[in-house]
Amino acid sequence: MLCRQTTSIMEHKKRPNLSGLAAAGFWLLVWQIAAMAANRNLLLPLPTVPKTVTALFRLLGRAAVWHAIGLTLLRVLAGFVCAILIGSVGAVLSWKNRLFQFLSDPMLHMIRTVPVAAVIILVFLWVPRQHIPAFISFLTVMPVIWSNVREGLRNIDPQLGEMARVFGMSGREQFRRVTLPQLEPFYLAAIRTGIGFAWKSGIAAEIICRTPLSIGNLLWQSKAAIAYDEVLAVTLLIMTLSTCFQQLTKPWTREGKR
Repeated sequence: MLCRQTTSIMEHKKRPNLSGLAAAGFWLLVWQIAAMAANRNLLLPLPTVPKTVTALFRLLGRAAVWHAIGLTLLRVLAGFVCAILIGSVGAVLSWKNRLFQFLSDPMLHMIRTVPVAAVIILVFLWVPRQHIPAFISFLTVMPVIWSNVREGLRNIDPQLGEMARVFGMSGREQFRRVTLPQLEPFYLAAIRTGIGFAWKSGIAAEIICRTPLSIGNLLWQSKAAIAYDEVLAVTLLIMTLSTCFQQLTKPWTREGKR
């Protein structure tokens, strides 16, 4: 009986992976056919799948590209971690203090509504170019963390806290066994959403600011050189790294715990 259950679980996990690979293969085939059909009438041919993959491996053979990947990851993660820390503190303060909430809500609304490109141009006046991607990632993710954690705090059941005090739980035990489990879904949803925002906004900042030794600057240089096979190769690299980021958050989400 146990063997059957284990086998069914393994099959259930394999099916989404196989379906994902099938869908990816379908769109790669569409890309290849579309490029081959379009190249009959274009003076500047569109890169096909083999040419793009060849360009990707050519790029990955350069040490400078790996250096750029590492620095981009570092910038995005730095902004993301700072957003989690400051967003969490801000959520707690705005939950406990009505005046702080009143003053901070317009700031959060402004950060959400102003286009990322406009923020990058404004920040460019005061922040060094190499630090702008991390700062933009921070600004993009911080409101998401702030709002979700505050909403989680508002939805905490006070009766569970009263019951914990009746049973003589310490403050630390109450936080670990009562408060944290109720906050967990809100926190994990914010992290899951925020990591994608951090990555996309950080790359956009690198492109606009021409940040040296960055994936965004690689994309800009490829476009300036009219090397469209490298443009698509760098785009494919960005998508792959973004998927890896999303996969890293799965172990802490409900989806990864099933």
